[in-house]
Amino acid sequence: MTTTSKEALTAEQARAAGSTDANTYIEAAPGSGKTTVAAERFGILRFSPHRDDRAVVAVSFTRSATAELAQRIRRRWGSSALIWPHRVVTLDTVLCDLLTYLLRRGLLHWPGGHAELTVHDTWKVRLAHHWKRQQPYLTVDDDNNIAVTAGWARDHDNRVDLEPFREAVCAGECTHDDIRRVLATTLNRPTIANAIAERLQDTIRALIVDEVFDANPLDLWLVDIVCEQGIDTSIIGDPWQALYRFRGARPEHVPNLVQEKGFIRRALTKSFRFRTQEAQALSARLRAGQPVTIPFGTSLDADVVLAGTWKNLWGSGDNVLPLSFSSTPENPTEAAAILLLDRVTQITLGQHATFLGEALTNLGITDPEAVARMSQPFTEILEVLASADPKSADAAWTKLVGVVRTESPREFPRKHPTQVARLEKIRQALRSDTPKFIPGITIHQAKGREWDTVAVRLTDGERETLARGLDGLNEEHRKLYVALTRSRVRTISI
Repeated sequence: MTTTSKEALTAEQARAAGSTDANTYIEAAPGSGKTTVAAERFGILRFSPHRDDRAVVAVSFTRSATAELAQRIRRRWGSSALIWPHRVVTLDTVLCDLLTYLLRRGLLHWPGGHAELTVHDTWKVRLAHHWKRQQPYLTVDDDNNIAVTAGWARDHDNRVDLEPFREAVCAGECTHDDIRRVLATTLNRPTIANAIAERLQDTIRALIVDEVFDANPLDLWLVDIVCEQGIDTSIIGDPWQALYRFRGARPEHVPNLVQEKGFIRRALTKSFRFRTQEAQALSARLRAGQPVTIPFGTSLDADVVLAGTWKNLWGSGDNVLPLSFSSTPENPTEAAAILLLDRVTQITLGQHATFLGEALTNLGITDPEAVARMSQPFTEILEVLASADPKSADAAWTKLVGVVRTESPREFPRKHPTQVARLEKIRQALRSDTPKFIPGITIHQAKGREWDTVAVRLTDGERETLARGLDGLNEEHRKLYVALTRSRVRTISI
């Protein structure tokens, strides 16, 4: 739902946005205007007649979420709403700023004496990786000196090498995960905790945390400190849409925070997404834990297909084009295939492949014009793939590597059947008779989005779960809830 003025808000939206409680918990059902309310609340706090010079800060967990909220704030309140120090940033940015403050004050000591750090999203392109169990990481000794060490993980994985990691850290480089590890290690040290508390109290007068159920213990610790400092704190989310426990999120801790810090609950119950009684009833039954059966249909009846994994999306319909092969590309061969898939999705759907940015990073491609330069060679490769030659995927792979090598410094291994198999999937899509494709994406990627008719590809186990009724405390059940509440009109099973 989009609103352009305070008067356009519903009564419950206005109550949530204008809450005068020091600690406000806005529980937002699917399609209830969560971002609209967050933007409204930001402006109300920003331009409060009782304001001081400290910042109003809104945080979320992804750059895309923060960009959308910032855009809504500017549209509603004008560009002056985000004049420094007022801002919308990721929680990683806040944590980075806090670590920098501790380094400048000499309360923590970085190797080499650095107080200003170069922070990367990942080490994957910056440093050498190998398949191994040894995992380098940062530790903090009793004198608050940060150091590099290494441990042994239970399983082998593609991990950064120790010595290049040490050299980069000593040169003042790190990742957001490294910053989180340092801060998490020092949480129980009174000197550090008190300095962070004072810093937050001195610089922030109001904090808005979007998607709070995606927060991990460090994130929730930060919210706890903010509350303790008497800073106006608003947390926004829906316990039924908490999906990121695998990334460290602990949604079960949020109710404890709400109770202990005296948050006042403001519920957004009316959904502006559901346009039919069928869609409204489905959401209500799911949330009530009642048995549900999803009617069968075909992908030809849908605007999108959702599944729990990328693997289950391929082959879900001749007109379905998944936006990835798997999760974030881990090596150059996966990344190259994503680049070619991106060309297909742009031509057929007008959308980018899901992990295009990660693929470019993995390949070390930083020139923003590189994708445009490769577009014509990629189109020629697609023509090869679409031919009747059953060996066309092999030929296309050789050409693909040649094109990507003109832009990427990465080394490619010998051709392997799994690499060709990805291109074979693209070939099957190109050779289908469908006049129009629809996207296939995972449930995690679909969170926060909506379509008229949504098709879900359920496993037998998921159908059995729905027949028994969902439990909001179970993450697999919550994932099904998110999938089945994306449609404005109808949800079908294929």
